[in-house]
Amino acid sequence: MSQTEIWVTDAFLFLYAFMIARSREIHAYQVIIIIMAGFLLAMTPLGYPLWATIGALFDMFG
Repeated sequence: MSQTEIWVTDAFLFLYAFMIARSREIHAYQVIIIIMAGFLLAMTPLGYPLWATIGALFDMFG
């Protein structure tokens, strides 16, 4: 899968999660978790700083 396909897939999933949040079926924090998980799974350029942030949070509490 190329970087372009990954970005298109992530954009679709972001839009899908946003529309679910607008319908009030799930809470906003759940949408944020879904979006973060999508970037982590795809390891787009945004995934690396997100992984570092999550690692820092685990180090702080663990």
